[in-house]
Amino acid sequence: MNQENKQDPIPGRQEVPGKAPWLLRLFLRLVVLTLILFTLLIATAFIIGKYYQDEVKEYIVGELNKQLNTQVIVDGKDIDFTVISSFPYGSVNFRNVKALEAGVMTKKDTLFKAGEISLRFNLFDIFKKNYRVKKLIISDVTLRVRIDKQGNDNYHFWKESSDTAATSFSFALEDIQLKNVSLNYKDAKGGQGIDGVVKDGKFSGEFSDKTYTLHTVADLYVNYIKTDSTNYLRKKNIHTEFALNVDNTINSYKIESGKLKIEDLLFEVFGNVVNSTEPLVNIGIRGKDMDIQSVLSMIPAKYKGRINDYESTGEFYFDALIQGSLAEGNVPQVTADFGIRSATITQVKDKISLKNVSLKGHYTNGNPQKKESSRLELLDFSAAINEGSIKGELKISDFDHPSFSGKISAVTTLQEVQGFVKIDTVESITGQVRIDASFSCDGKKGTGNFENIHTSGELQISNANIKLKNNSLDFKEIGGDFRFDNNDLAVNEFKGKVSGSDFMIKGFFRNIAGFILKENQDITIEATLNSTNINLDELLANKEEGAQKESKYKLKFSEHINVNLNTEIAHLQFRKFEAFNIKGVVKLKDKKMVLDPIVLSTMNGTISTSGLVDGSDSTKLLVTCFSDISRINITKMFAEFENFGQTNITDKNIKGIASAKVQFAAVLSPELQMDLDKLYAGVDMSIDNGELNNVESMKSLSRFISLKELENIRFATLKNQIEIRKQTISIPKMEIRSNALNVTASGTHTFNNDINYRIKLSLNELLSKKAKAAKKENDEFGEVADDGLGRTNIFILMTGNLDNPIIKYDTKGAVQNVKQDLKVEKQNLKSILKEEFGMFKKDSTLKDKAKKEEQTTFKINWEEADKKEVKKELKPPKKKEEDDF
Repeated sequence: MNQENKQDPIPGRQEVPGKAPWLLRLFLRLVVLTLILFTLLIATAFIIGKYYQDEVKEYIVGELNKQLNTQVIVDGKDIDFTVISSFPYGSVNFRNVKALEAGVMTKKDTLFKAGEISLRFNLFDIFKKNYRVKKLIISDVTLRVRIDKQGNDNYHFWKESSDTAATSFSFALEDIQLKNVSLNYKDAKGGQGIDGVVKDGKFSGEFSDKTYTLHTVADLYVNYIKTDSTNYLRKKNIHTEFALNVDNTINSYKIESGKLKIEDLLFEVFGNVVNSTEPLVNIGIRGKDMDIQSVLSMIPAKYKGRINDYESTGEFYFDALIQGSLAEGNVPQVTADFGIRSATITQVKDKISLKNVSLKGHYTNGNPQKKESSRLELLDFSAAINEGSIKGELKISDFDHPSFSGKISAVTTLQEVQGFVKIDTVESITGQVRIDASFSCDGKKGTGNFENIHTSGELQISNANIKLKNNSLDFKEIGGDFRFDNNDLAVNEFKGKVSGSDFMIKGFFRNIAGFILKENQDITIEATLNSTNINLDELLANKEEGAQKESKYKLKFSEHINVNLNTEIAHLQFRKFEAFNIKGVVKLKDKKMVLDPIVLSTMNGTISTSGLVDGSDSTKLLVTCFSDISRINITKMFAEFENFGQTNITDKNIKGIASAKVQFAAVLSPELQMDLDKLYAGVDMSIDNGELNNVESMKSLSRFISLKELENIRFATLKNQIEIRKQTISIPKMEIRSNALNVTASGTHTFNNDINYRIKLSLNELLSKKAKAAKKENDEFGEVADDGLGRTNIFILMTGNLDNPIIKYDTKGAVQNVKQDLKVEKQNLKSILKEEFGMFKKDSTLKDKAKKEEQTTFKINWEEADKKEVKKELKPPKKKEEDDF
């Protein structure tokens, strides 16, 4: 071989003889060996799965049946033993598993259904026949857990056994996996419920060791977690990551690291639980990177109210500690510090914001064995609202018998307050408000009626204008200066206008704090009311949009509002009625309003009245009063009282000056509709300088006597007593004296204008001749008599209805019966109320002002009477029975 021709293909490189082929051969041998081993393992797994399948399945199913406390239903073809798919574990898989409830119930429902349950154990345990389950995989499960009202549960399906040496089947879990496990839990005894899904959960650790670290990672979806009817967590995604150091020798569980994330809220959890003689807990929870909106989303719907109307930004922090015993009957101590920094809270609709909101809070349940030590503090609250500001604090202790204290200071506009708070009944509002006040209450003292509330400070409202929804009233120019005085509110001045009415109030609102803070509390108003004008048409009207569009009235009294009001009203109007210079005392208590008394000028005269409006029955109002009426214009009275609902005698027909003493009682609906069957009035009246003009009932006598005198009747004085009862006006005998004509009449007149009058006409000789000449048909007057003074008496009976009266001569027998004239006896109004209304049997509010008096007849002195005729000595009538009408 020619050595000179040999050259190195790569100059400068030194060759290492034989090294590269050796490494390659080693690598190839390792690959071949791995393939062989893998093939052997696969073959071994196949052989084991093939030849040990029935034995393993039969053994494990048998062992499970020994330890199950309920019936488990699974088809044999749905039980598999495999090694290949679970390598390096052997696995017994159960598909389409159904288990019935465990417990004492006779009719058992389904406890759970599972798509697949996989028990995995060491492959070499097959040869040892010592099956220890190392891994458990459960998927597609629906679990239904129940506890009845007696505390019996349905889920203890695994038999308790202390002898584990007698069996070669056991659990030595190191890994548990849950996939798509749905849980529905209901505790009828405790009133609790849970519904949710474990979407994916992994639990790993040497569970069979005395000490080990448990690692968990789980994703859950909670439909609800509730107690009674309150949902505390609803439709939330939850992610958990925990590392838990477990020491079974002392039953200790220490959280090495823990994270709990509920939607966007992240909590860090730390601490430990020890269960030696009794379970003790020492757990801390700290919120991390929390925003207000996410925190508010966690509030149960029951307590949210209108929170969804608001948006929030800013930082929220939370730090809580739970310490103490979990033994039955014990409650651990809970403390928490929380707060808000640099927050903005915006009312979504009107975009009105509280800015720069800050708050510090502290909560503790105190000594869990003494509820009075519980405490909540909201400190250093401050916020800005446009150009205004709000500051305050609140402390509450003992939630069973709350004691509280606080301060509030604010300067803002009512429009901004309404825009942010959104009171539903307010349509619009403007004005300014300023408050600087403090308050406190010791719940351990007093009777619970807030007598021990202590308040101080001031409240001013200025230039307020308010429009309420569905209310026709306009509240304008409202202003007030108020002072807080313990449980009362002193009103230095409160004034304004309500549509066409105005008011100014000074006085005290007693127990206003209790009235606002607690239900069924009374408030007493002791004040003076001054007004230049009150329009009751507007104040009582409840105008509703409808086809009729008429004013409707509604009057109801609250049983919790008491009033003692001294009033001075320059002018008052209700429908056509007007009154001036009204002075008096109005009292309201127990849903009864008392006027004691009220003096007013009206209809050119004066009225003094004492009365009561009883609203204790919510379905009706009882109105009673005593009135002393002095010299009022009777024409105006008929006009302003709308002619008392009749058309026979109206303000167009009557004149005069009237005085009267009136006893009145009536029943009205809350809408002020009168029950005419329950109307009573007793009137002792007199009319001076009176006239009756063109009264149809008088003109109807022209059928018998064609006289112009009947169209216009004037008199100087008229006195009598009239009674109204059961829709009937009872008029006793009245006598009209004149040099030409005397008329004596009595009878009844119903509200339906049904009449029953007896009338005696006494005519002198000249008038009798004129009558006969004017009425040829009156040649015979029927029953006539001479009164001994040269007068002829004619007796007439008027019955039927006023629209079509029946008028005829009366018979002598009727004349005799007239001797038993109608009598109107003045009665005590209380006796009337007892008799007609069945009320006031025990009431002493109204004074007995009426005394029984003998009947007096109408006496009318005519202005046209001949003075000589009046001075003439009257002779007794020849026939007394005819003169006594």
